[in-house]
Amino acid sequence: MKKGEIGLTILHMLSGSYAGRGEQGIKLWQFDTVAGDLKEIAAASGVERPSFLAVHPERNMFASSSEDFGGELAAFEVDLEEGRIEERGRSKGNGDHPTHVSIDRSGNWLLCVNYSAGSVNVFRLEADNTIGEMTDSIQHEGSGPNAERQDAAHPHSVIQFPDSNLFAVSDLGTDTIYCYELDAENGKLRLQQALEADKGSGPRHLAFHPALPIFYSLEELNSSVTAYSFNEERIEKGQQLSLLPEAFEGDNTAAEVAVSEDGKYLYASNRGDDSIVSFEIDGNGNLHSPEFTSSGGKGPRHFALVPGGGWLIAANEKSDSLAVLKLEDGRPLAMAQKIKTTSPVCVKFIQ
Repeated sequence: MKKGEIGLTILHMLSGSYAGRGEQGIKLWQFDTVAGDLKEIAAASGVERPSFLAVHPERNMFASSSEDFGGELAAFEVDLEEGRIEERGRSKGNGDHPTHVSIDRSGNWLLCVNYSAGSVNVFRLEADNTIGEMTDSIQHEGSGPNAERQDAAHPHSVIQFPDSNLFAVSDLGTDTIYCYELDAENGKLRLQQALEADKGSGPRHLAFHPALPIFYSLEELNSSVTAYSFNEERIEKGQQLSLLPEAFEGDNTAAEVAVSEDGKYLYASNRGDDSIVSFEIDGNGNLHSPEFTSSGGKGPRHFALVPGGGWLIAANEKSDSLAVLKLEDGRPLAMAQKIKTTSPVCVKFIQ
């Protein structure tokens, strides 16, 4: 096993942010899974608001969105042995505010969604770790009842189904989850199914159960999570629960959702309540017994479960900090470490 692989003490993590072009907005970290210690080892500047990152499944490279008007996509190589990040090139993102990027399991295609432009795009990933031609672009249309947030289509994430070439695009603006099949030979998308979420709910991100044919859709605007079961033919809506404590009063938007490696717990982040909520998952995939833990800062826009279990790292955008939370029996405990870093909005482990 190489340094940084799962099962060793030291893992590697990347973070993206809303830092400006002149700041070190992308950082490489080492995480000690025994001590729970996070340490910065490299950084890169030059990208405006490098918000979301996608790590290649095989190569030592990753892609970053530049969530800005006329947004770009950037490709980087990472050397874990030397602790170094090097930009390999850029591409126009085909619209304003590319907010989420994903690399397919084959490692040949980069997909991105542009929040303000309302588009879903596919780019070829070249063997030299650069971003090649755009091979497809799908334009979403529509709106929702929330006049401020749902004035138009706003796709917020593009996430691949397990063991499939299907991708789920959660569109916050139209309250729809679009399921596209990617032609892995030509980089073209074909719509398979459009799932209607509750009006005004604002689907944002989703997470798959590791063993059951279920995914959980986090809805940003009404701070809820909805379970969907799926098979080769259909996807159907199931259980829906609030992500907030019953006594909560005030404004809140939910941000990120994840399922533990063993499929026993689901986690989600709340901005407003500034909490990580955790649910137990029963054998049928149903959620119950919510517990709430401080995210260790303000505005937890994203978080990551540490591979192998035991820890959760929250990116608290509004307090300019990363917080390391210890997990005990699947539940987040009090913060173990807090590190200052500018506007973190994405944390991704390199596996």
